[in-house]
Amino acid sequence: MSEFTEEQKAAVQAAVEAAQKVRAGGELKEGEALDFTSSEGNHYSGVLVFKKLNMADLMKIGAIKSEMLREAGVKEVQLVDNDILFMAHVISLLEIALYKRPECLLKLKEIKEPDLLFHVYDKYQVWEAEFRKDFRNASENDSADAERKKTVDTP
Repeated sequence: MSEFTEEQKAAVQAAVEAAQKVRAGGELKEGEALDFTSSEGNHYSGVLVFKKLNMADLMKIGAIKSEMLREAGVKEVQLVDNDILFMAHVISLLEIALYKRPECLLKLKEIKEPDLLFHVYDKYQVWEAEFRKDFRNASENDSADAERKKTVDTP
């Protein structure tokens, strides 16, 4: 009979709990700390919980963005400044991607400090990047697809 260390037991228990959460909720969500002081000197803190976006979420983001631009009086998107388009993207994405948020982020369209929105958006980008494979640091054992070499598919 082999003996297990307390660390091994804790790791197994954590894996079992994570698997149960995934089975129960479909997604595993963890909080990100918000501790930010804006350029105007206002301090914002709380916990951000992001969700992984699916295709329906991406469509909702597009609808929110379009509605915001329409409400602002935009008739032709081609004539809108890229900074404004990006701000509309940030607000609409955070509206859907923030599963839970502190009170200071409840009404994203009413926030007067864009650096707060950009900070939270950056946190989302970092959180989302954790799910992607980093091809620059790919293992030598990865397939030719991962190294972006030409491959031939056989029928």
